[in-house]
Amino acid sequence: MTTVNDFADILRIIREQPEWGDALRSALLSKELLEMPQTLAEFVKATNQRLAALEEDVAELKAGQARLEEGQARLEERQIRLEERQIRLEERQIRLEERQIRLEEGQARLEESHVRLERSFAKLDGDVGNLKGDAYELKVGNHIQSIIGQHTDIMPIRVLKGSRAPNDMEFLNPIYEAKRKGLITERERIDAFAVDIVMEGRREADDATVFIVAEVSRTIGDSDVNRALDRANIVQRATGKQAIPAVIGVFVDQVRRELAEEQNVAVITYGEQ
Repeated sequence: MTTVNDFADILRIIREQPEWGDALRSALLSKELLEMPQTLAEFVKATNQRLAALEEDVAELKAGQARLEEGQARLEERQIRLEERQIRLEERQIRLEERQIRLEEGQARLEESHVRLERSFAKLDGDVGNLKGDAYELKVGNHIQSIIGQHTDIMPIRVLKGSRAPNDMEFLNPIYEAKRKGLITERERIDAFAVDIVMEGRREADDATVFIVAEVSRTIGDSDVNRALDRANIVQRATGKQAIPAVIGVFVDQVRRELAEEQNVAVITYGEQ
């Protein structure tokens, strides 16, 4: 039989007989306390498993973050390349715009040169036309008596104004006198002096002395017809003698011919067409 005298004997017996320790613990501790070591061990195990899972998740997160950072780096590199390409495109666009500006400036200079050439040609044509007109008027003036004699029923007597007039004053003095008497205005006097040809002649039908007041132009236009009519009226009022308006030219279309005939203006074509 085992004798227990003090607490030391209890400790000795528990060491010698472990089952007594177990029985003592069962008697002294609750079921929860007895199971606590196992529970703690399971908790630690579960915790370690969760930690391991968390570490794996963290590792995956880190790997994903690394992949994201790599992807971000590639995107940034691509963005840089796109920006560099955009810069090159903008520089190319600037060069194209500059080239376009130079082309437009060149085109403008060409157009200006073309306009100047056209003006020069127009002036040259005008000068040539004036020379031809002057030469034609001189030719008509030199042959006016035969022209009138061939194309009208009026027999030429003398040329009062024109290249063949021996003395223009025989025509100008009556015009001056008419202005002094108020038969014509100063504007009409100037207009009368500007007439191309004035010739005195005798009409075969009634043997009346008349004036032929003629405007000369290579191409007969409305203004030539109107000037001949107006100036003949001025000469008639200034001299008191009938003045027959006439236009002499190389070219005349049917419309102008009919216009002249309606206003009793004689149309004479003379020269090679």
